[in-house]
Amino acid sequence: MSQPHHQPESGRTNSGRTESGRTNSGRAESGRTESDRRESGRTETSRPGNPTVKVLGIHRIEPIDLTDPAVREALDRTREALTNPRLQGILTIRTAIQQYLCGQLAIDGYVHPPIYMLAGSTDPLNHYTFPARINYYGEQVSVTQSLILQKILMVMFSPAERVFWASPNIRMEMGSPHKGRKYATEFMQVDFEKKGATCEEMLGYIDRLTRGLYDHLRKVHGELIEELRGEPLPHLGSPLEIFDAADYPSPDGTIDYDAVERLLSERSGGRPFIIVNMKREAYDAYDSATGRFLNYDIVVPPFGRNAHPVECLSGAERTRSLADLEQRMVDLGYPMDYFGPFLELFRSLARETDAGDKPLGHTPITSAGGGFGVERLTYALLGLSDIHEVYPFPRPSEGKLAM
Repeated sequence: MSQPHHQPESGRTNSGRTESGRTNSGRAESGRTESDRRESGRTETSRPGNPTVKVLGIHRIEPIDLTDPAVREALDRTREALTNPRLQGILTIRTAIQQYLCGQLAIDGYVHPPIYMLAGSTDPLNHYTFPARINYYGEQVSVTQSLILQKILMVMFSPAERVFWASPNIRMEMGSPHKGRKYATEFMQVDFEKKGATCEEMLGYIDRLTRGLYDHLRKVHGELIEELRGEPLPHLGSPLEIFDAADYPSPDGTIDYDAVERLLSERSGGRPFIIVNMKREAYDAYDSATGRFLNYDIVVPPFGRNAHPVECLSGAERTRSLADLEQRMVDLGYPMDYFGPFLELFRSLARETDAGDKPLGHTPITSAGGGFGVERLTYALLGLSDIHEVYPFPRPSEGKLAM
């Protein structure tokens, strides 16, 4: 909020400059303070015989080496992507997918807060990624890998009990060249969360969203989809089948979720399906009474030039208390100090609400949600060769970026 404006004292401006245009420190001014220049990412220096030189933030960035063969390859790939004759049609479907999902969530009472790309702590993800961090006014902050922590805080403590984001995510995946077909370092996720929701309720909701999306695309863009796919998008009249991952162990007793996706895809008849009960993220609820994880994925089976199942939504009922969440993080070996901003906010907000007779750490978390990958849905539904056909400026995992 801006402060009330006060008239400066005679002969002096609010910034402390005299009428002659000089500050108390004797520094010549042209209406900008040193703080202004820092905030704009630039400084101004004087050199003998030269006028003042503006040093922008980009002067501090080492330029890309255009002689690097990997960079040349990235430039070639970008040229190819930008001139793909199918690009207009692909992006039309991508736009329709995001528009439908966001519109339906809004109709269903979900609200869209501003986007948050930076945070003191972010989704830890229970697989290997490089830490994406930047220096933000002298503080190291994370680039958000997802908005899961913000979603939990929003629905549990704000008046907004249903939230969604069309959320840009950056994930610097490690060890994923063999999965380069589906991983991109930047992607859009339609991410949603509802207070008081259960796994069972969300299974019904994501089923209706998915079947509604298919119906919408068939109705609005049926001819274009048939042109791009080579055949119509299937009609999903009946609910999606649900499979328990624990029912499909490997010979050694472990569960290979990629293998489960492939097996179930072969039996799917080309329809998307839901897999439940996967041991993964710290914030996915574990029901000790049944010995099951209360989470879910929607998988689209291989089609067209895509030879692989594509997980297009991931979600869960959340770990049911702060104490359970912290214990699960400890069990997974997470550095707990990193999550200090989230944990401090949660505890302080819980103190301000009536936690009853329960210890503070056992303040309940009662929510569920998920996130649709917009580019993954586009890639899977159109049967593209890989996810990067959706990108005019490719974002390959562990690759070089041209633009």
